[in-house]
Amino acid sequence: MNFWRDNPVFRDAVYALGAVALILFFEHMRHPSAPRAAASTENDQAAVALSPSPVTKPVVAPHINSMEKMARCQPELRETPSVPTFEVGERYNRVAVQLNVRFLVDNNGFVMNPYVIGGTVVTPQDQEAAIDYVRHLTFETPTAEECQTLKMQMVGNFHTSKNSSGDWITIFEVHPVYSFNGSKVVVNPN
Repeated sequence: MNFWRDNPVFRDAVYALGAVALILFFEHMRHPSAPRAAASTENDQAAVALSPSPVTKPVVAPHINSMEKMARCQPELRETPSVPTFEVGERYNRVAVQLNVRFLVDNNGFVMNPYVIGGTVVTPQDQEAAIDYVRHLTFETPTAEECQTLKMQMVGNFHTSKNSSGDWITIFEVHPVYSFNGSKVVVNPN
């Protein structure tokens, strides 16, 4: 014997109660702060007349996406140790020598996870020297609360150039991946 199938009145009553409950639920969701239907006394009315409650609008903080946070939280390089010199044969154009490294800077200013993202005319030993150089850099990080949990993405570029005496030297430049150009966030992946 199947009680649900054999008693259509009971089944219809359950469906009707469910429909009424859904209607009441949706009505409550539509008007969550409906006034109560409780009787009030003269004292309650006098208290309301004497001290009206101020209407306060909730303060909504402006939404800042993660790229804007990263652009605001730019670390500054503390000090630059001497850059490793890349060994390049005379047959190569030294101006074309380049090595790009990407890494993270934690909120304490230490470098994490450096890796090579591109390069030309550099040996594996030069790449390892560059990674080791970047690994030992330290940065001054912003103290804003929103920056405390971020790991800032940075890019370092090694290239060769002649110094004032005409000798070839390796130059290291570093910049954040996310920065501002006016009020727009700019992504600088290399």
